[in-house]
Amino acid sequence: MAQQCASGQLMTHEAYQYGRFETRMQSAQGNGIVSAFFLYNIDLGCNWPAENNEIDIEMTGNRDDSVQFTTHYPGPWSATEIVPMAFNPHAGLHDYAIEWEPGVVRWFVDDELVYVQDAGYVSGLVYPMRILMNHYAADAPGWVGAWDAAVLPTEVSYDYVRYYAYTPGSGDAGTDNNFMLQWSDEFDQFDPSRWQITEFGGFGGNFCTFISNNIDLEGGQLQLHMTEPPQQTTSAVSFSVDVTALDMAPTDVIYLNGTFNDWCGTCNPMSDVDGDGTWELSLMLPAGEHEYLYSRNGWSDIGGAPLGSACDYKPCDEWSNYGVAVPYGSGAIETETFCWGSCESCADADEDGVGAAVDNCQDVANSSQVDSDNDGFGNRCDGDLNNDCAVNFADLSLFKNVMFSADATADLDSDGAVNFADLVILKSLFFAAPGPSALANCP
Repeated sequence: MAQQCASGQLMTHEAYQYGRFETRMQSAQGNGIVSAFFLYNIDLGCNWPAENNEIDIEMTGNRDDSVQFTTHYPGPWSATEIVPMAFNPHAGLHDYAIEWEPGVVRWFVDDELVYVQDAGYVSGLVYPMRILMNHYAADAPGWVGAWDAAVLPTEVSYDYVRYYAYTPGSGDAGTDNNFMLQWSDEFDQFDPSRWQITEFGGFGGNFCTFISNNIDLEGGQLQLHMTEPPQQTTSAVSFSVDVTALDMAPTDVIYLNGTFNDWCGTCNPMSDVDGDGTWELSLMLPAGEHEYLYSRNGWSDIGGAPLGSACDYKPCDEWSNYGVAVPYGSGAIETETFCWGSCESCADADEDGVGAAVDNCQDVANSSQVDSDNDGFGNRCDGDLNNDCAVNFADLSLFKNVMFSADATADLDSDGAVNFADLVILKSLFFAAPGPSALANCP
């Protein structure tokens, strides 16, 4: 959908399963506009809609005497109610709260219970959810009225947000004293350890793009502003990739490819001026999201993010690209230097002479890289003898059976014999997964 406005969204870093969630807010008036305080399973990854869970408080700008309360489930489907209010939610601050317990959701306005969902389907709300706030223009005229950019600018204000844990039998707040206050944010200053700002986010049916520029604190309130799209800006972005793990010929050239050059293959050659194996290039890029990867000699060899990994910019699509978001008016940006085709640094953290991107024991010296059972974890960090991704008493039992033998898998120090030295290593690995390794993962 073409960008017709810019607005703001932020969310907690932490997700919560059950609790009481409070805010004091004033919504925005105008056709097409939605103001929201809600919970959402943002961490479902690629499992939408199978793990879709959401609990909403929403005010639509075309109605000045109601608030809408909704829950969302896999399918996807939802259950909702527009509840009349004796006030205009766009005209002043009011207190709103969600109580979420197993099998029931309650909504409160100005400390009064106004709506409850406790039907059987509410038991489908099972996933931890983050707290979100956003302000956007919806392409849903039957719901919010026809969007008209003439209403811009608008803003939504939040005076505080509070989270209470669900502690039945030991709480001191909420219904039946089932909740206990964990934190309260009065927005006297922005807390980046609690809140994550969405940069260039959006979703289907939303005319706006969420940007950090449209979020601020003023007079002890958090404000989300909806404006016309800002004037385009450009910023210097530095890219670098470590190719020390590659067998590079003197004539080899590393190229930067991305959405900014139409993936052209050879348009942007990089350079390794100091010969340290790290190729670099700086470009002026417009504000926005940019996907990229590296290639050698055109497209003969590709160094992208491992598919579905932590550095795969869009892990649910089929492309293994890195990514960078360039905010409007940003200063210079440096992207992270990864080892070729990985999310890891090539730095040798355990100082065993093996780079982290290819090390089968990244946190403990293991220069021999012996991996007797070929599971991707080096013997020195692999006490998981039964390969169930956990080192525990089952593995100890197997170890005892081969004590004082030459069993290669249990020979954790790779000295040719299973003895007390290996037992000491096994005990140090107890109650943990094997690794970490650049060559394997445990779920």
